[in-house]
Amino acid sequence: MEKKLQKIIVLTFASSMLSLTSFAQKTEKGISQKNLSENGSPSLITFNEKSEYKRSDFQKALKDQLKLDNKQTYSKIKAESDKDGFTHEKFQLYHEGIKVEFATYSIHSKNDKIASMSGEYYTINKVNTKPTLSAEAAFEKALNQIGAKNYLWENQADATVMNYSKPKGELVLLPSMEEQGLKRKKDNVRLAYKFDIYATNPISRGDIYIDAETGQTLFYNATIKHLGEFSHGGKTVSSEKKGTNADKVNFAIVAANAATRYSGTQTLQTTLSGLSYILSDGTRGNGVQTYNSARTATYPTTNFTDADNNWTAAEFNNTNKDNGALDAHWGAEMTYDYWSAVHARNSYDNAGAKIKSYVHYNLIAAGYPDNNNAFWNGSVMTYGDGSGTGGFDILTALDVAGHEIGHAVCTYTANLAYQKESGAMNEAFSDIWGACIEYRAAPTKSTWLIGEDIERRTGHLSLRSMSNPKTEGQPDTYGGTNWYNVSCTPSSSNDQCGVHRNSGVLNHWFYILSVGKSGTNDIGSAYNVTGITIDKAAKIAYRLESVYLSANSTYANARTYGIQSATDLYGAGSAEVIATTNAFYAVGVGAAYSGSSDTTAPTAPTSLAAAGTTSTTTNLTWAASTDNVAVTGYNVYNGTTLVTTVTGLAYTVTGLTASTAYTFTVKAKDAAGNLSAASTAVNVTTTASTITYCTSKGSSVAYEYIDNVAIGGIANATGANAGYGNFTNLTGNLPYGSNTIILSAAFASTAYTEYWRVWIDFNKNGTFETSEQMVAGSSSLSTNLSYTFTVPTTALAGTTRMRVSMKYNAAQTACETFSYGEVEDYTVNIGAAAITGFNNTIASELGNENNLFDYTIYPNPTNSFVNISMADNRKVSYRIINYLGQQVDAGKLSENAINVNKLSTGTYIIEINDGQKTMTKKLIKK
Repeated sequence: MEKKLQKIIVLTFASSMLSLTSFAQKTEKGISQKNLSENGSPSLITFNEKSEYKRSDFQKALKDQLKLDNKQTYSKIKAESDKDGFTHEKFQLYHEGIKVEFATYSIHSKNDKIASMSGEYYTINKVNTKPTLSAEAAFEKALNQIGAKNYLWENQADATVMNYSKPKGELVLLPSMEEQGLKRKKDNVRLAYKFDIYATNPISRGDIYIDAETGQTLFYNATIKHLGEFSHGGKTVSSEKKGTNADKVNFAIVAANAATRYSGTQTLQTTLSGLSYILSDGTRGNGVQTYNSARTATYPTTNFTDADNNWTAAEFNNTNKDNGALDAHWGAEMTYDYWSAVHARNSYDNAGAKIKSYVHYNLIAAGYPDNNNAFWNGSVMTYGDGSGTGGFDILTALDVAGHEIGHAVCTYTANLAYQKESGAMNEAFSDIWGACIEYRAAPTKSTWLIGEDIERRTGHLSLRSMSNPKTEGQPDTYGGTNWYNVSCTPSSSNDQCGVHRNSGVLNHWFYILSVGKSGTNDIGSAYNVTGITIDKAAKIAYRLESVYLSANSTYANARTYGIQSATDLYGAGSAEVIATTNAFYAVGVGAAYSGSSDTTAPTAPTSLAAAGTTSTTTNLTWAASTDNVAVTGYNVYNGTTLVTTVTGLAYTVTGLTASTAYTFTVKAKDAAGNLSAASTAVNVTTTASTITYCTSKGSSVAYEYIDNVAIGGIANATGANAGYGNFTNLTGNLPYGSNTIILSAAFASTAYTEYWRVWIDFNKNGTFETSEQMVAGSSSLSTNLSYTFTVPTTALAGTTRMRVSMKYNAAQTACETFSYGEVEDYTVNIGAAAITGFNNTIASELGNENNLFDYTIYPNPTNSFVNISMADNRKVSYRIINYLGQQVDAGKLSENAINVNKLSTGTYIIEINDGQKTMTKKLIKK
């Protein structure tokens, strides 16, 4: 027992190619450890009880440990206290009174004593501090480098929204940004002018540094952080500034129900302004407000409004995608709540900053090739509408909002420079916070996929995957497959040396730290990590970003500071420190945890038993290893496959298949990573499936019945089946993502309006839930009808029940008996490969009979004007689209004819939209 207790002692940092760690001599009084950066300066110093530094001695500590000369001073720029009793003070380095860019150092104190200090220090030997180039001349060189057509200071209204003005330039000393990580062996510091330049066509914003002697561009640090890696074109479309439509007479903050585009109906805060409600929340910090850019490349104060504060799908789920604004507003509120409740942070700046979101921003007009992006521009959130098929839907999903506002958090904490490894970690932290916010606010979503709600590209489930980065082209190992070589010159064309690609490494570290994983990484390191939960992992990640990392930190620095963060929170040698260390090892950064040299494994657990076995679950219990004091967890195995790691003595295995035999064992795991022998095996056979579905049928098929269902290889043409047909012997394959079903009705004589509903039991619980209704529509056609739906990634793989219901003249539920119509049940195989069993080109789209409308076009062909006549005089809008799919004209339909003189001779499509449904017809221009 004593030998085992010795295993859990003190964390020892093992040196490796990536750890870049150097220890202080034991004779150096008061220091526990000293980690050195590539240039030889200390990046982290921790003190022990022999240290005499008090919190008030910060200037002495900085001068002693960093060997400052008389030309160098530190000025305090920030001080914050956390709930763990630490005070963190950040200091900015000045040399001869000039700020040294990125050179910040932090003092971490507890109980009025300095516990540690960390940051970036640059040795400055000989440097010219007198510019030979004027600020005005440097500014002209900066503008020539940017090369934009327009700048924000030229649009005073938008500049005011951003609290932005034309930059005058700041004189700074800039360390060389060309070498980061292992290559930076010495410091090369240059005198430079720094300009914050916001271009609007093509759009960009960042700090550009111009050498104050030569006029050379030294570095560009992008402020605008995008959701993904996309190229930017230079196309220009004119836009017109919109004014506010909000009446400012009366204000009241009110809770509202809102049918969001991606997250169902949610409660959000609005403000009564005059006679309308607007998306403005005054209950969180200094406010959360969502505006409408109205397909322009501007930032107006135009509000989204609703008359009764019931923001329904009928009103906002339109072709303009206005329900995306509800997601943006709710997402900003949930992001604020996450930071407040979980990390005690008051908005992104920790001072209650107002969160502003702009929806329907026209990225094409801002110089992008398409609208498939969202970004934080240094002041506000900006969302494009996406391009739909082949790109993204409107980019206002919850994890996208969390990601982009996460960039703002980074600006006010680590301020990681947007290039190479520091930029990759900047992107990764945004993904981490997007996942955490989604996990807290919408736990049924796919936590570890980023952008899955907006994804519309063939062959992709999401923009990025934190659980398996390689599926979306990212590396899961430092320097491994898909790693972007950072020995390059950062530019927009190489994504600032791969910041969106290489973020996969820290993303995967966080995933492994949260849930655990075993395997062998791309550089041949075998690992076995016990997860500590996403909540604990988030605390470590936040401390890493907010307390320790600085502008030019590398992955090696992240490992050092991550371990220190875990030590601060949970103690040296804790399970959390072990997991943090080994999760970095798993992604190829640094060595595995080595708490002691002991390699003796614990004794095997005993008395493994199974009880309460059902068709899908069984309950396992066991007795502890006799070395239980040193055991940190128990691995549960199904055969040789690791199922999970738990800290207790019981586990309920779920997701089993009915009538199937399984063999389970358990192994004990200690702090040093040693595994015991396996326990005695327990054999389990699950029971047969006992799921019973509710009954539903039509009482009469004398007038109509289902005569065709085709999906995933099923092509079932049947006659009347007395109101119910059991076709569960037929199985259709449904891959995750988009699927199409073909349905048709048979009529004895007259065709009646029939309501169609299709449910699929995705969670296999025997109940057809509201969220499992995949098809809803009505039609009086006897021809084939098609309906496309999405199988969510949360659906359980394998076979399950699908119910098809057709009811006369009214919408139905999944479990009812009705007068006229029919119900049929089938089996579908979720996650199986797609099978095409029908030709959907012969099918009409299933719509809603109540929303059908018709219109006529005349004259057609035409050479000048065309008239549109609605059969029922409803109000509609129109779009004219050429055969390349490009919109060439649009507007509201009035009594006036549409002038098509400007169109070239040819064939076009004219689309009419009444806010709920669209119909298209051919238009010929002579």
